[in-house]
Amino acid sequence: MLSLAWRNMIRNGRRSLITVAAVALGLAALIFLWGFNDGVHNSMMLNLQQVIVGSVQIHANGYFRHPKLAKTVPDPGRASTALKQLLAQHGAGNFTYRLRTFALAAGEDTSEGLILLGVDPGTEGRTTRIAAKVDRGRFLTRNHEAACVLGETTVRNLGLKLGDDVIVLTEDRYGALAAEKLKLVGVISSGEMGIDRGLAIIPLGFMQQMTAMEGRYSEIVVQLPPARLEAVTASLKQTLGAPYEVLRWYDMYPMMKQWVELENAFYYIFLSIVLVIVGAGIMNTVLMSMLERSHEFGVMMALGCGRMRMAGMVVCESVLLGMAGIAVGITTGLLLVYYFHTAGIDLSGQMGSMARFYINPVVHTEIDTDHLLDTVLAVLVAAIIAAIWPAIRAARLEPVEAISHV
Repeated sequence: MLSLAWRNMIRNGRRSLITVAAVALGLAALIFLWGFNDGVHNSMMLNLQQVIVGSVQIHANGYFRHPKLAKTVPDPGRASTALKQLLAQHGAGNFTYRLRTFALAAGEDTSEGLILLGVDPGTEGRTTRIAAKVDRGRFLTRNHEAACVLGETTVRNLGLKLGDDVIVLTEDRYGALAAEKLKLVGVISSGEMGIDRGLAIIPLGFMQQMTAMEGRYSEIVVQLPPARLEAVTASLKQTLGAPYEVLRWYDMYPMMKQWVELENAFYYIFLSIVLVIVGAGIMNTVLMSMLERSHEFGVMMALGCGRMRMAGMVVCESVLLGMAGIAVGITTGLLLVYYFHTAGIDLSGQMGSMARFYINPVVHTEIDTDHLLDTVLAVLVAAIIAAIWPAIRAARLEPVEAISHV
C-alpha cells in the first residue's frame, strides 16, 4: 500500500508539489514564529534573573511576604556550605549575600522612600549584572565605602547629580534610628521601574555596620543555568529544611511566567488556525486524487482489494504528503531560526517603554524543543485527520459503479 501510495502521489507531481510547498511554508512560518517568541521570552526571563533577582533566593522562612530587617537568614554558614557543595556538584553557578530594608533618602530639598539594598561589590559582580546597568558614574568598589548607586528616576526626583551627598535614614536591628551620609557614585538607567525608582544600592559591609547587623543577611541570591534550576532548588529545600525559605525567581515574581504562558497560549491558537488551513489543503489534494481514480479503485476492489486496505492507501498518501512538507518545513524553519539567532532582529526603534520588561532591543531567535515537537506532531496529525474523509469515500465505493465512473 505504501508503494502504491507513493506512485499515486508522484503521478500528479504538480498538485503534490503545491500541497507539499503549502505544508512546508506553514510549518516554516510556525517554527520561525516560535523561534521569535521563545527568543523574546527566554531573554526576558534570563534578564530578570541576571540583572538583579537571581535564579533562586534563600531567606528566613516567611521573609519574602513579610520582610523585616530583624528576620535574617538563619545560620548563613550552613547555607553557604550547602550551596558550595551543590554548585560544585552541578558544575555551575554563583551566589552572593545581601541585606535589605526600607529607608528614607533625602537630597537638598526633597526626600523619597526607597528600598536600601546592601550588596557585596565582589560577589555581586559575579552573580548578577546590576553593575552593567550603571549608565553614569561607577558601581560600588569597596565593601565599606560610604557610597550609593541610585536609579535615574530617584536621582531626578531628589534633584541630585554625581558626587552629591545623599542622607539615608532607617532603623537598625534594635529599632533605633540610623542615619548616614552617602556619596552618589553611580546612576542606573535600566528602563525598569522597580530599579530606576525606589532602590538605593550601598556596600554590604557599610550597611551592616550602619544597622548593627554585622554577620547577618536578609537573603542569599543564587545564579544558576536554567537547566539546573529545578534540581538545585529541590536539593536546597531538602538540605536546608524548614527554617529556610528557598524560592525560585517565578515563585517571587509569578507575573512574568504567567505572561509568558499567556502569550504561548495565543501562539497555540494561531497554530490551530494554520493547521486547519494545512489540513484543508492536504484533504483537497487527496480527495481530488481519489475522485480522479475511482475507476482504478473499482478495478482494484473487483480484483479482491479490501475496503480497509483501500482506505489505508489513501491515508498513506496523505501522510506522505504531510511528511514531505514537514521535512522541507523543518529544514527551512530551523535555517531561519539559526540565521536570526546569529544575526538578530533589531527592534530598538520599536521598543520604547517595553525595555522595562527586560526585553533585549535585538532579539535572537531560539526555539524550545517542546514547541518544535508540538508543532511538527500537530502538522502530522493534521495530515492524518485530513485523510479520514477521502479514505471513507474510497472505502464506500461500489466496484461496479466505480469501474463505470468517468
